[in-house]
Amino acid sequence: MSSVSDRPQFAPPEYASLEPCVDISKSGRGWGFPEYTGSGVPLEEHPFKPQEEFHSVRSRCGACGSENTLCIYLHYIGGLGTGKDMTVELVCRDCGKFTVDTYID
Repeated sequence: MSSVSDRPQFAPPEYASLEPCVDISKSGRGWGFPEYTGSGVPLEEHPFKPQEEFHSVRSRCGACGSENTLCIYLHYIGGLGTGKDMTVELVCRDCGKFTVDTYID
């Protein structure tokens, strides 16, 4: 599932003022599963390497198709007996749009 917007949907509005990648897993928002936000890093350089089952994770902008994107949010949930899912939010450095992709295994 993918969506494109003019504003971040999961990263905080002030994402651009944060460090490039901040681990917020223990911030109390979730159940301690890996969760990151920040001003952005290329997806292939993200400290949480997408699990093998998410081999289809893409770093293309959903609006313009550019690969010149930064990952500003990533959340992985797994091991609850209901499968696994990962949400990734990218900001495009070419068109400025935000793309959210959710991967479910």
